[in-house]
Amino acid sequence: MSESGNRVLEHKENILKTTSSMTKNIHAQFNLGISNGVTINYRSNQVENIEYHNDTSLTVTVYNDFKKGSATTNDLSFDSIQKTLDKATNIAINTQKDNCQGLPRESFITSESKDIGIYFPRHFDMDEATELTKTCESAGFEYDKKISNSEGSSYSQSNNEYMIINSEGMYGYFKSTDYSLSCVMLAGDNQAMERDYWYSSTRKYENLESPSEIGEKASSRAISRLNAKTISSRVCPIIFPAEVATSFFNNFLSAINGHAIYKKSSFLLDKLGSEIFPEFITIREDPSIVEGMGTRPFDSDGVLTEKKNIINKGILETYLLDTYSARKLNLDCTGNGVLTNIIVESSDEQTDNLINLVDEGVIITEMMGSGANLLTGDYSRGAFGYYFKDGQVKYPVTGITVASNLTQMFKNILHVGKDYDIRGNIRTGSILVDKVTIGGT
Repeated sequence: MSESGNRVLEHKENILKTTSSMTKNIHAQFNLGISNGVTINYRSNQVENIEYHNDTSLTVTVYNDFKKGSATTNDLSFDSIQKTLDKATNIAINTQKDNCQGLPRESFITSESKDIGIYFPRHFDMDEATELTKTCESAGFEYDKKISNSEGSSYSQSNNEYMIINSEGMYGYFKSTDYSLSCVMLAGDNQAMERDYWYSSTRKYENLESPSEIGEKASSRAISRLNAKTISSRVCPIIFPAEVATSFFNNFLSAINGHAIYKKSSFLLDKLGSEIFPEFITIREDPSIVEGMGTRPFDSDGVLTEKKNIINKGILETYLLDTYSARKLNLDCTGNGVLTNIIVESSDEQTDNLINLVDEGVIITEMMGSGANLLTGDYSRGAFGYYFKDGQVKYPVTGITVASNLTQMFKNILHVGKDYDIRGNIRTGSILVDKVTIGGT
């Protein structure tokens, strides 16, 4: 795999040539992404398969008298770009007029982003990658005799380039890299079988968690699930580990997305300036974190991303608005055509051991289904977890449901742990939530 590249820039002139041929009343935006990489899957002490990818996608969006049309191509020749532009133009002619449609008029990118700390290319070495996956799976098997099988380990890496250009002078470009290593192990005991996984994901290869640790964690997690019990229904504290808490906070972020707000399909409608979380919680966005999985200089509209507080000491300070939703709501665009790095912070003292803070409760390690109703805030999802009491995990629990309302769950957060998960764009520690209904037997 190529260690570096400026493949997107090679096609810049064809795009600019296309924009120069447009009539004055038509405005267009070109979003170009190119990604190449490889994935190697290893299982049962041998390479199972190797997948190379080389993906190209150019989306052309046309605005003609507040009418919008889009078309996509993976052929970057001048003739193909021109045909794609013509298709988008024809689609726009036949769509409904909307005065909120159109290109950004301010705060948009106008230059290339040279180095934003998320591009660390390296040559793909087949022998090295194979050894990584082999070590990962072997460590899982060697962890305990209860490990009976494996769904394999997987290593992947990719180089990515992204460019945006529009007919009004917008221009932006940046590069990034992604590396990941994962393992899935199966444990058996008394004719019961459980599976679990662990993974590492980073922008920089050298920061991957060691393959042995990943395999061992996958096995440890699988074994810990054996001989799960049911529990009676109750209202009690629950703990979302950091990797599960990210999806919990994603519900909040979805509820304050501008499209949900202008469609009036969010339980957080008209809540700007209201207390949503306890005072000790601040949630902020930072698009410039070096090696951050969400780091990027501009959003999908080309609007510059920016640092900001979303929640400040419990208070909701902003919705997350792209160009269109900002116009629908008559508010300023916040550069949130995408989400960058979201950080959940606590002003209270943080600990790694949230189970020591309450007498008993349930740690929720797996959620099933998509049972968050963003219109009402009602929350009901199947779950797997662990019952704990007096600071000790007692046994795994299965067949349970977590039920509450997000409004109450947000306000009932008691603590945020310091065990931050930085493998994705939402950075949070584990969270302890009080008074949640657990549906059991």
